[in-house]
Amino acid sequence: MITVTASGSAQSIKKYDTVYSYGVFHKDWALVKSIAGFYGFIDKNEKEIIPAIYDKIYKLKENNGKYAMIRSVADTYGFIDQNGKLVVEAIYFSKDEAIQKLNATL
Repeated sequence: MITVTASGSAQSIKKYDTVYSYGVFHKDWALVKSIAGFYGFIDKNEKEIIPAIYDKIYKLKENNGKYAMIRSVADTYGFIDQNGKLVVEAIYFSKDEAIQKLNATL
C-alpha cells in the first residue's frame, strides 16, 4: 500500500506483520498475519485471497483437503474452500456445529 504524505512524497505502509512460507496451507498461497494480529492469505502476486480478519485459520483438511476451518475474533467458526470462497459463515460457537453445517451444504 502506498500513501502520499502532506509534502507529496510517496510512502510505503506495511500491511502485514508476518508473511509465512508459500505452499504450507495451499500451494500458491502464503498465510499472512496483519499488524493487528489477524490472519488471511495472499497469492504469489501479493493479491489478497482471504482478508486478514480471522483469529485463526486451520489447514485445509475437511472433506479431503477441500475446506479449511476459520475462527473469527468473536470465537465463532466457519469454513473457506480451497479457492478462498467463504462457504460456511463464521457464526457457529462450536467446531462441531460448523462441521455439521459444512456437511449439510455439500
